[in-house]
Amino acid sequence: MEIQIHPTEMSQGENGSDEEALQRLTSTIVQKIGEGAQKTESFFSSACIYRVSEELRKLKESAYTPRLIAIGPLHREDKHLQTPFQHVKMSYTNHLLSQLTTGIDDLESAEKTKFTEVQECLAELKTLVGDAKKCYAEEVTLDEEIMLVDGCFILELFYGYRTETVIMEAKSMLSSFIS
Repeated sequence: MEIQIHPTEMSQGENGSDEEALQRLTSTIVQKIGEGAQKTESFFSSACIYRVSEELRKLKESAYTPRLIAIGPLHREDKHLQTPFQHVKMSYTNHLLSQLTTGIDDLESAEKTKFTEVQECLAELKTLVGDAKKCYAEEVTLDEEIMLVDGCFILELFYGYRTETVIMEAKSMLSSFIS
């Protein structure tokens, strides 16, 4: 917000008082600062996810463009991401949900447990969609499915990485112990 100061606001007051002119000028500027801050806060109050600006993107576009998979709503519709690799998210989500049914031998009971868990998650996510949308600095299409699938995908990706790292460390420790 540009603050415009009119020369007449700093000129002497009606009775010639520089003090009164300074008071009016100060009041005007403080009011404009407050209004600008309020507008900014209302727009960005809860936004913490922004699209990279075009100027920054031009420096190295590949650094700011997803190549394999979209997480969240911003790049979901990008044509170059509409590949079978998107199904990997569903596979990871299924694997994570299957962990909930470990030890349940009856396939029907396992599927019912998985269904119930997904239903409970979706019910909870439904209450959070509005708040999640406020995290974006622009209008986005976001729903419970995106939040569930992308969230489970990220968790399973981290779990898989951690498990793989633990296995590699254990093998390393074992081989050094045996040597």
